Amino acid sequence: MRILREEVAELLSRGVHFVQFDEPVLSELVFAGKSATRTFMCAALAAKASPEAELELAVDLINRVCAGFTGALFGVHVCRGNWSTQEDVLLSGSYAALMPTLARMRVDQLVLEYATERAGPLEVLRDLPEGVSIGLGAVNPRTEELERPEEVAARVRELLRFLPPERVWLNPDCGFGTFAERPVASRDLARRKVAVLSEAALLLRRG
Repeated sequence: MRILREEVAELLSRGVHFVQFDEPVLSELVFAGKSATRTFMCAALAAKASPEAELELAVDLINRVCAGFTGALFGVHVCRGNWSTQEDVLLSGSYAALMPTLARMRVDQLVLEYATERAGPLEVLRDLPEGVSIGLGAVNPRTEELERPEEVAARVRELLRFLPPERVWLNPDCGFGTFAERPVASRDLARRKVAVLSEAALLLRRG
């Protein structure tokens, strides 16, 4: 925790506006089941016997790391797996199971992966704490298929039924950089997917 707080202080001293923390293992805790073998690429080095204990630890650590800092927004990203292009081997399940945990993290944004059907319904985002925004995963960095800006905009409009536009940010699901020896996305594909997000945002702003 001390190292993270030192890194945050350094970032803020350099004028950083947004700081994102990754909690990739949280999704496996609730989606994989209590008896499942832990296989996540970022699995905890010392996994606790109880998923509830790990969830409590995550809340405590995030809140202690962020405590007292001002002048920037803080976000938490929850991953579903970014090690394969095969959708059927990646984690599936609604974020509803994690919302009570995420709601207790004192952050400004939840960065969640919604670019695939594996994510479940958007309606669970109705329960976002007041003032917390959503970093909506809207393009899939693991697939060669290029999403259409119109489709991304339509998906966002579903979300705007119960969240105001100022609380919605457009993101890729997870990151484009994965393994140096076997990246799941080329640099050109990453550029084109980011362009889709930009074009979708323009469509939404035009109404």
